[in-house]
Amino acid sequence: MRAARRLAGTAAAAASALLSAAATASAQTSTGTCTVQPALASGADACTKARDLFAFVMPQVGVALSGGNPVLGEGGTMGGWGKRAISLRVSAVQGQLPRNTVPLSVTGARSDDFGAEGTYVPVPSLDAAVGVFAGVPAGLTNIGGVDALIGVTYLPDVSEGALRFAPQNGNFALSYGLRVGLLQESSLVPGVSISAMRRKLPTVTLDYLPGNDSLTVSNLAVAANTFRLVASKRFTLLGLAAGIGRDEIESTAGMRGVVNEGIANAPVRSEVVLSGLRNKVSRNTAFVNASFGLSITRIVAEYGWSSAGTIEQTVNQFGGKRANDSYRYGSLGVTVRF
Repeated sequence: MRAARRLAGTAAAAASALLSAAATASAQTSTGTCTVQPALASGADACTKARDLFAFVMPQVGVALSGGNPVLGEGGTMGGWGKRAISLRVSAVQGQLPRNTVPLSVTGARSDDFGAEGTYVPVPSLDAAVGVFAGVPAGLTNIGGVDALIGVTYLPDVSEGALRFAPQNGNFALSYGLRVGLLQESSLVPGVSISAMRRKLPTVTLDYLPGNDSLTVSNLAVAANTFRLVASKRFTLLGLAAGIGRDEIESTAGMRGVVNEGIANAPVRSEVVLSGLRNKVSRNTAFVNASFGLSITRIVAEYGWSSAGTIEQTVNQFGGKRANDSYRYGSLGVTVRF
């Protein structure tokens, strides 16, 4: 639940920053139409801030979702039908969230500094590898083994003060992929594999309701295509793994805000709608795993680095931090082979 609340806090921070601004009111990130009713005020600043916040926060969530190793501590394939590995883990990005409350311009978009505060963005998941084909024998190893990769990400409903964070179609999202062995691990040979996986978070609705204002971020969805090259070797109680890869992360959402604010000393209820928020980034990653335990059950820790993607220029600032910057991440979990 704490991990889910932190993830909700990530979205809440972005929502809070946007709504607090609205209350006083890539190439990678694109939007649909920005509309405001009534037309006495301009919605350009609110919509620009929504776009910039989305571009700043969502790549961090995508890095946490992608993680490093598809199955913690594992590098080679399982070795044929009926052999399995299951890993329960929590991955977290050492990220940055907006910190400052900024005013909203009612005459047009302008640049403000949201600041940035270091925090961890976590994503819990359950991942499994199921042996499908053992591969072709080649000396002390097998070549061309195949595993099916399956994962489940869980997000609970969260209610914290003015925040309501609820998955729309269930609390679980399914991930899936395939792993092909270049070398199957043996007593003298390390395990080496390549893999491709499609990871997803549950689609959620975020309601933020401070005072008499409201902000709803609907159909908030995050998905990542992850590609990995991993090598591993076990030495009795100790196991080591390392890998590199590529992540293609896409986030989508829509935003609707209601702001009760005075214009020309008259109270006005304004509604700002921004459709088609979309952020798409590609990033390189590298990671190491260390595991300890018996051959059946191991405790695994992971440390990784996700490179900066193409740096996106934003109208607003984030305390010197950049949208789509590089981030470090880690995972802690338990892997069972049977």
